[in-house]
Amino acid sequence: MDMDTQGRKIVFGGYDNINLDGLQEEMHRVLGLKCQFIMDTRERPFGGSECVIVVLEDEKKSKWAVRFPLQFRAFPEHVMLTVKNEAELRLAIEKAGISVLHSIVLHVSLSSFPSGQKGRNCGGLKHIPRSHNGRKCFKYTATSYITTLINRKIKRAENNKLPGATISECLDQQSLIAEYLMPDLDDAPCVLVHGDLTAENVIVDEDFNVKAIINLGFAEIIPLQFSACFPNFLTHDFESLYEPVEVEHGSGTDGPLVWQSRNTEMMRRDREFYLRCVEEFSRGDSMLEKYYQLLAAEDEVRRY
Repeated sequence: MDMDTQGRKIVFGGYDNINLDGLQEEMHRVLGLKCQFIMDTRERPFGGSECVIVVLEDEKKSKWAVRFPLQFRAFPEHVMLTVKNEAELRLAIEKAGISVLHSIVLHVSLSSFPSGQKGRNCGGLKHIPRSHNGRKCFKYTATSYITTLINRKIKRAENNKLPGATISECLDQQSLIAEYLMPDLDDAPCVLVHGDLTAENVIVDEDFNVKAIINLGFAEIIPLQFSACFPNFLTHDFESLYEPVEVEHGSGTDGPLVWQSRNTEMMRRDREFYLRCVEEFSRGDSMLEKYYQLLAAEDEVRRY
């Protein structure tokens, strides 16, 4: 890959489509300080295989890095929308006082910044986490949330922008809403879902006490009844070769919808242990108890 002396791609195909108008204003809203682009990153950002990074400096000479996924080259208007959504999500988290989630202001070491910048004055560089595909769902009902989600899938399928899914499959999925929607939870609170709970993102001490949960790149706030799912390392793996459990739904125009989930003996033991932990923590809290009931339901696999 051709890079310049500061670690930036010499040729950044498609970057010209990215629209950063409004980023300085958004940073001003979040920080309460005016900012300006530095290091020429407005025109020539730092980049890697997945993200691009622009750097701004505020009135107090603190430097801020904002990164966003490369796929935004195809959806330039999404940059500011997702940056705003992420900032609002992170500010809401801080207001709620969730101690294990790192602050929107995070100091990073020089070793984690592009090597070409070590010779420059980047000490105390701060970072706003990668913009994610979050939705402003704080006031959504479960019905409007899932209906909007599936309607978007149908539209993408109609425009041939949804690889691996046909229009009829999306319509079949739409028909399942009535079967699985729980009316009594339609107006239940929305909850924060991390979306990528892996060992790398959970920081523990020597006694395995959780000290921090990092990387909120896939976090979103969604209705309670759709939040109950196992973490990635315990969830269902489609088309697995390991003792697959098939689940069929109806008979669409292209035949029944079929899902397969990984269901090894170890997976079953791990899921049972995880459920016991959730049950223990849920006692005495009506919302957490409802979460446990959703997770422990017999139709959880089919619902997923």
